[in-house]
Amino acid sequence: MRLLKNVAWWQWLLAAGVVVGLLGGAYFSNRLSNAVYTSSAEVLMTGQSDPAQPDTAYTSNQYVNQRMTTYAQIASSAQVTGPAAQTLGTDSGTLTSQITATVAGDTTVLKLQVTGSSPETARRNAVAVTQSFINAITKLETIPGGSSRVVVNVITDPTNPPARSAPGLWLLLLGGFFGGLVVAIVAIFVLRWLYPKRFPAVRVRPEKKKPVGEETSRMPPVSQPEKNTWVP
Repeated sequence: MRLLKNVAWWQWLLAAGVVVGLLGGAYFSNRLSNAVYTSSAEVLMTGQSDPAQPDTAYTSNQYVNQRMTTYAQIASSAQVTGPAAQTLGTDSGTLTSQITATVAGDTTVLKLQVTGSSPETARRNAVAVTQSFINAITKLETIPGGSSRVVVNVITDPTNPPARSAPGLWLLLLGGFFGGLVVAIVAIFVLRWLYPKRFPAVRVRPEKKKPVGEETSRMPPVSQPEKNTWVP
């Protein structure tokens, strides 16, 4: 406890800055090592009309427009994730959380986004999900004894997300160390400039007052005058 009391305020600030910097470096290292990559694909949903009846083209496209939200929900359903997970050799529940399907504005274009732990894994997942989605929609929209009412065409193949070059843990820790040290030094100078009396450069230790009894006990004894022993 006495050792801690002898530590100056600026030393505490330097130590705090270094600790915070190291924690920040470790945090960013963990975030970069657990980076998630996303591969995107776009499919066009088109209604299948009867060439002999031109009026059915409008009706079929209107049918698709009304069901776009449903198609987006089907993209992450078991009808899609089950076969895709079997192809990839993974769990369908995990794959479900990696799929995001959105409708591109007021169109019949559906954007599929699938994540992965690496660029290659993300693209491989997206390819499997896209193919499984096409098969699922074709099966759902096929009339018994007839053809599918909806045709799904891939207009954008699954992308290959760029790889990220993450620095090593030791480099991030070293950067955090010096970064925290610089911030702490700047904070010390700012505090010294704004509050010079409250944050002195050197800690002034108050002098201990000695008890009065102790001071008097250490006074040298008063010598008595010698008696005159001279006899005339």
